[in-house]
Amino acid sequence: MPKIIIHDTIHSKALDFLSEQEGLEIIFVDADDRSKLLANLLDAEAIILRYLPFDRECIEASKRLNVISRHGVGYDNIDMESANMFSIPVATIGDVNSVTVAELTIYLILSSAKQGPRHNMAVREGNWKIRENADAFDLAGKNVLVLGFGRIGKKVAKRIQSFETKVFVCDPYISQDLIKDAGCIPVPKYADILHNMDIVTIHVPLNTETELMINKNFVDKMKNGYVLVNTARGPIVDTSSVGEALVSGKLFSVACDVFDPEPPYNNNPILNSPRSILTPHVGGLTQECSIRSALRAAENALAGVKGVLDKKFLVNPQVLNK
Repeated sequence: MPKIIIHDTIHSKALDFLSEQEGLEIIFVDADDRSKLLANLLDAEAIILRYLPFDRECIEASKRLNVISRHGVGYDNIDMESANMFSIPVATIGDVNSVTVAELTIYLILSSAKQGPRHNMAVREGNWKIRENADAFDLAGKNVLVLGFGRIGKKVAKRIQSFETKVFVCDPYISQDLIKDAGCIPVPKYADILHNMDIVTIHVPLNTETELMINKNFVDKMKNGYVLVNTARGPIVDTSSVGEALVSGKLFSVACDVFDPEPPYNNNPILNSPRSILTPHVGGLTQECSIRSALRAAENALAGVKGVLDKKFLVNPQVLNK
């Protein structure tokens, strides 16, 4: 009987979907039960994985694994080198969370520009005089740089354009005509225009090229009073450099849904600034998106068991040929 491991928890609707399938053994493994995980990997054919690490030891223990089904779009918690070496396909949920993350990004941009949380707290504390500071700015007429024009970046660009902004996009890995067709301005090298950007929003994957791409050099090139938004991955941003810019006032605001590490350390300078807008990695965690994500992850796991994986959900489709 094919075995599917669910490592941590998924939405009940996805569990109902799997339970309706005949001839499946579903094994639940708690987040901290590594011994049970390794034991069940010996004969499991699929695993549904959320945020927990899946390292070389896990992959070597997987003797029959047909798919690692990620309950999300990122896969930096998986040892991809080992997965490729052992020809184990890794599937993600594709675009099911794109609109959800895009909406959160717009919220973070608006909250930063209008300093919503600070003004909310001021009213609650009786500080009505804060309104005299006019400590907010309009989005209309501002320059916005979207780093990455994938599933989420495209939706963010479309939505932020409705605020009468001028949208620049840097993504050298796609046709620049796609950027133009979306009404945006393609930028081959983002470093050349940072001095003129009011808002920068990050939508690139985490890899060796993008790790710490938002560093001191990046920050130094930016104009004073800009907003930085990160709903991608925490390690893309050098916390120290961005924190210093926030404290000095070079940054008007920083908005983060992701951190390095997670949860962030208490001494993180971004946490300790009243001008930062923070959410606890909830980009894909609305009620609707939780259901969509869990169902897609379950469908990918079942497809792996049946040997009918859809390549469009795979990050390493080349292993199917081995």
